[in-house]
This record gives sequence, C-alpha cells and structure tokens, in this order.
Amino acid sequence: MKIGINARFLTHPYTGIGKYTVHLLKALAKCDFKNEYYLFTPKLAELNLPGNFKQVRVPESDSRSASLRKVNWEHKRLPAEFEKWNIDVAHFLYPSNPNKKLSIPVVVTVHDAIPWKLKVYRSKWRSKLYHFYAKMALKKADHLITVSKFSKNEVQSVVRLKDKPFTVIPLASPHLNPVNIPQKIDLRRKYLLYVGGFDLRKNVPLLLVAYQKFIANHYPIDLILVNAKERGLEHFITDDFREKVAGRYLVKAKGNIIFTETLSDEELATLYKKAHALVHPSVYEGFNLPLLEAMENNLPMVVSDIPVNREVAQKAAIYADPTNENTFGLKLHEFLNQPGLHNQLMEQGQLRRDDFSWAKTAKKTLDVYQSFFKGKK
Repeated sequence: MKIGINARFLTHPYTGIGKYTVHLLKALAKCDFKNEYYLFTPKLAELNLPGNFKQVRVPESDSRSASLRKVNWEHKRLPAEFEKWNIDVAHFLYPSNPNKKLSIPVVVTVHDAIPWKLKVYRSKWRSKLYHFYAKMALKKADHLITVSKFSKNEVQSVVRLKDKPFTVIPLASPHLNPVNIPQKIDLRRKYLLYVGGFDLRKNVPLLLVAYQKFIANHYPIDLILVNAKERGLEHFITDDFREKVAGRYLVKAKGNIIFTETLSDEELATLYKKAHALVHPSVYEGFNLPLLEAMENNLPMVVSDIPVNREVAQKAAIYADPTNENTFGLKLHEFLNQPGLHNQLMEQGQLRRDDFSWAKTAKKTLDVYQSFFKGKK
C-alpha cells in the first residue's frame, strides 16, 4: 500500500501540527516496514527515516500571497502528485484536503473545534473563509481522526457528520533529554511552571492575578512562564499592579514571576524535571499536550476544570474553576498547603501516562489506513 501524507508542517517542526507530524512519522517508521510512505512537502526537511519512507518536494507557485500559495499547493499541486505516484490512501494531518473529492480514500486529522467554537478565531474575513473551507474538508473526508473524545463531540456538533467513521487517537509526550538551562533563568527557589500559548483562551492573566493574590506573598515559590517574554504581560509584574491586586503595597514578596524567552525542547524538559507543579488555567483545549509532558516528568498539576483536562489527566491533577481568580488561587494554596497531595498526584500521573505513547498513536493510525483494504488482495 502506498500512503501519501500531506507533511507540509515538517518544515515547521516547532508548531503543534509540526510536532504531531514529526512524532507520528517517526513512530510509524518503527512499526510499519511493509507499506510505502510518500511525504509531500514544499521544501525538503531533515528527517532520518527508513527506506520505505520517501520525501517528495512539491514546490509552491510563485504567487506573492502566502495564503494563495498554500491553497494552490493543497488543492491543486498535491492532488496531482498523489495521482502521479499512484497513492492508495491520502492522509491530511490537518483539514486541508481539496474541495474536489479525490479518487482514493482520504483520512483527515482534525485536532480540535477551536476555530468554529470560538468566534475570536474567525474575526477576519480571511480566517472566516479559511475555516469555512476547513469545515468542508471534513465533510469530504472518508475517515476522520481526532485527539480526544471531547474534540470528537465538539467537531461533530459543529460539522454534523452523519455516520462518518471517526476515530479518537490521542497524542503522546516526546521523550527528551534534559540539558542545562540558560543561566539567566533563576532556579534558586521552587517554582510552579506554565507551558502553553498566550492567546485569550489560555487565560494567563487570571493565573498571574491568582498567583500574586494567593501565593507570592505567602510561599517562597516562583511562577515561571515559558516563552512569555514580549507577550504584552510585563505590566502584570509591576509594583503598581501588585499593589492593586493585594490591596496594599508589597514591600517584598516571597515569590516572583519569571518570563522566559523561547526554549528548546530539551531546555523545556529540564524545567519540567525541576518544577514543583504544572499550572494551567486554559478555558478551552482540544487535547492539552502540556498535561502529558508533566506526567511524563512526574509533575503534579493544578489545572482548569474543563472536560478535556479531566479526560486526559483524570486523577493526576487538582481542578480549579478557570473563570474565577479567587477559586483558582485558593486551589493553588490548597495544593501547596497539603504536602501529601504532591506525591499522590505524582503517583496517579505515573499510572495515567502509560496510557499514552507514540507507538500506540502510530498503531491506531495504521489501523485506519488498513481499514480501507481489509478483505482485498
């Protein structure tokens, strides 16, 4: 069987879809030595894979518009390459399959329903148009993959997919080797760790207020936010802001907020290893990979009480209302004030993390490919 994959994000390996692409392909390479894989990219990327994996460069058009180049590549040039290489099954690792139905089975991974459930992601006409066509792409797929039961239900509620095969295949945490953290990051005290984005749904301002209101003045423990420099958050750590939050002037807080620059995966692994807990206040997620990364590193968690967090972490986290800074802050206080919770959550995380691996993700994905040819010679 020849499997053609839209591997466009191999050229952007640090994005969410990029990481999914890299780790899925590496895991497939370890479990499937029989089928042939054709990885189509606009530019060749460095990826050491066995001989049954072939990278095929499909150049973009010379249009001045990046959006038009991308659409033309996905809807015109890529289908032509599938036909040229006699591909048997096509897998689009994000909703990008062409409007014109292909003559071969099409698998599409849709990671979440964020663009359709949250209006802020459809504020501009280009984003509205893009996400409209992404929704149409799901309807034209022969099989859909998503990363959580929550996301499956959300996507089905938006797109109304009747009787379309839809498989939940969770992600996994990469195994990374820790390295030395840059000296400019102060790790002299214990610290809580935030890893994630900084758009509105991530709810970082609530975390900063909750920390300064309930933790900084009472515990000698810092809060480190990865990749938070130059994100427009600096005003949250001024004396004026702290005075406003606390209702009085803070002479010297016991804990500080630390913003880091962009870190490598290995540097991030070191922060995970040394942290006291992961904190995550997001109000909406499709999966929330940092929870798996925390469990991989034996890290307890205090996270927002949203459905997907409970699905992923189960008993390995303390859950807090992400709409109320006082409730979230009190949960952090509760966690720090009960030392026994730390080990309890670590033990639960060690049990839960065994349910996730890229080997399992690859095997379930391969089962989807093979489902189109069962019973055929």
